[in-house]
Amino acid sequence: MRHLPIARRFIPGAAVALFIFLFLTTRSSFSLHALTWTSTSAIASGCQIWPGWRASDSEQLLYEACHDTTNSPLIGDVGVLGDPNRCLLASSRLDQYHSSDRNWSEVRWGQVQRRCATREYKLSALEYPVDRLWRLPGASQEVETQVKGNNGRVAIVLRAWDNYEYTEKRLAWLRALIVEVSLQRAGMYQVFFLVNVKDPNIHLEEDADAYEQALIKFVPEEFRDMAVLFNERTLKAWYPLVQEHGAQDQMYQALQIFSQKFKQYDFIWQLEMDLRFTGHVHDTLESAATFARAQSRRNLWERNGRFYIPRLFSNSYDNFSEAVDVEFGDNGVWGPVPTSEFTSQGPQPPSRTKWNWGVGKDADLISFMPMIDPVGTNWIYEDVIHGFADGTATPRRVAIVSITRSSRRLLQLIHEAQQGRGQWLVSEATLETFALLHGLKAVTVPHPISIDKEMTAEELDAEINKGPSHSKAGGETPSMLYSKDGFLLGPWWEASYWFTGSGAENVWKAYAGGRRLPPMLLHPVKEK
Repeated sequence: MRHLPIARRFIPGAAVALFIFLFLTTRSSFSLHALTWTSTSAIASGCQIWPGWRASDSEQLLYEACHDTTNSPLIGDVGVLGDPNRCLLASSRLDQYHSSDRNWSEVRWGQVQRRCATREYKLSALEYPVDRLWRLPGASQEVETQVKGNNGRVAIVLRAWDNYEYTEKRLAWLRALIVEVSLQRAGMYQVFFLVNVKDPNIHLEEDADAYEQALIKFVPEEFRDMAVLFNERTLKAWYPLVQEHGAQDQMYQALQIFSQKFKQYDFIWQLEMDLRFTGHVHDTLESAATFARAQSRRNLWERNGRFYIPRLFSNSYDNFSEAVDVEFGDNGVWGPVPTSEFTSQGPQPPSRTKWNWGVGKDADLISFMPMIDPVGTNWIYEDVIHGFADGTATPRRVAIVSITRSSRRLLQLIHEAQQGRGQWLVSEATLETFALLHGLKAVTVPHPISIDKEMTAEELDAEINKGPSHSKAGGETPSMLYSKDGFLLGPWWEASYWFTGSGAENVWKAYAGGRRLPPMLLHPVKEK
């Protein structure tokens, strides 16, 4: 695996001795890697939901050894999201967040997260309400909210609808997610709800009373101070040169606005409400970011364009990478891909002899599915591109499932293109294409995907990697896409990660019922 080593710093001998003593005498549920993200004092003081209530502390989580065939998935690296031999038990994560004698309506999750982060980050400039910041005037009159010294902060944006049903099981999951990703890691991440209000006639920006009424109607009380509302009227006001503002085709417009308003976040994870994690949420996302940071730019787009099937490469991602390098040599994408009347804003690439270009640099885009060339795929949106001089001949990339991490820089470039030039593509092609054209670092994380279907590695490879060399997961009518002729036969209906199907929900039900699973992403899970 191409992973970066954990950063080291000089520690005096006495401190080392003290650390070893504490490490050996203190019960910990986390690996040494996790210790870099949290401390007992931070958890004990400012990061509890209620004073003295330790049920949600990280020490209460239970891990057991994994003994499951899912440890050897057909697709992806089982260790890329965390230790595949340590399974986090669902009961220790979820049970305490179900309704009980605790009055969850008294919790203000936004306030709790800010309180937790105060020890590590200076947040005084951000203390006015989230909805007020969200509803400030447009870019030309915007208040600067960047907090000096807070580089590296990450936002997690959960995409919700006004008619989302907050059932008992879903509420328990959302509470667990916030605790794991924010409170148990001293507030490095902050979670928000981005709620799509379907009624386009509500004046959310101009009418504070209408906004407050919608917030009360559509968002449970405990989440209101971390939720921001928008509708298509909002998006049309920001992007009048774009003809489409629906969530299906423009999933990232609201996120672009979010990045304009909340400038203190360098990176934003966009997660969907029907995504589930079998591993600790913060540690899973950090593992994905660490993998992406370790990747070289050499033939990166070519690796991104295919599924990694470990059994074909002796279970070694390095072997997979070397095979791609042998196949492409120095002929892969290197820096921005040119197209007419388009000026790249990304870094200029060094000489091709610098094979380690990009190693140690954060990715502007992280995705969990291959980034393929849509040309020739018969994808239903293959020809949807607007405002580019070369039209459908514009170099593009597409990744299905809009669960991603994007940099503020990438979102800013897309914002400028849509607002100023009317350049746009559908959701699945937006981040990927702009990253390609600007020469930004984009990484597909080869996370483990299980398929509940008897197939050999060779049979699976022939099914899902049958495209041209630069886009092996693409080609003519790949089964993972929705084509112009509808759904195609393929293994994806039984997969643990796709945009539809029952595979993910079946795995989650087994996990919630006690099955021990390594860190995985499951989507979609529609449980109520």
